[in-house]
Amino acid sequence: MPMPDNTPQQITLNVKLRDGFRFDSFYCGENKPNAEAVALLQDFLSIRNKAQQMVLWGGPHSGKTHLLQASCARDAETSQVVSYIPLKIMKPSGIEVLSGHHQSHLIVIDDVDYVVGDLTWETALFNLINTSREQKQLLLISTKQNPRKLDCELPDLASRLIWGGSLQLQALNDEDTVTALQLRANKRGFLLNNLVVSYLHRRYPRDIESLMKILDTLDDESLKQKAVITIPFVKKVLAQVNI
Repeated sequence: MPMPDNTPQQITLNVKLRDGFRFDSFYCGENKPNAEAVALLQDFLSIRNKAQQMVLWGGPHSGKTHLLQASCARDAETSQVVSYIPLKIMKPSGIEVLSGHHQSHLIVIDDVDYVVGDLTWETALFNLINTSREQKQLLLISTKQNPRKLDCELPDLASRLIWGGSLQLQALNDEDTVTALQLRANKRGFLLNNLVVSYLHRRYPRDIESLMKILDTLDDESLKQKAVITIPFVKKVLAQVNI
């Protein structure tokens, strides 16, 4: 999976990282409920030549994938080899996606919930965790719920998943989602005025992931058409892409 052009390393699978999924673009919320988790995650990534494991968990749209991809980008930018394995996408490719990562300093496995309950996949994941320990690699995993409550078929996997630390993420409320959307627009170099934000928030899914995808689409089209992002422009573009 090639990294963006300005990053020197490659990620092993053919899945593209989202542009802008970086630590400096992750909004922790007005009262910063996720700030401690982000700080601890960054400390975790600074570990060298020592086997360590961390589970990032939280409900849908809490920012797990954003932080996992930010972790990949940060490590690759310091000339480390990284592996990013989004199981929600890669499960149809088979358990082979969990092998062959011996050269990676950091292995990131997103959406472990998608394979829990499947003994074949659980065994492969168990083996990867053991191998990462032997190779003194960092292993970063995401789940939707507390790893201590995952209903694993393989008891040994359940014990392995709680071997390291765990960090919980909280989903943003509506007000924080609006702020995050405007900050993201500012980082991409354009203004998203309050009328447009209010329109998007009323008419489209309110979760941060869906809104960020919409924002990316609007940004790309505004650049192509050299147009300002207004409500009529939003209606036209999103109608064309069936959002």
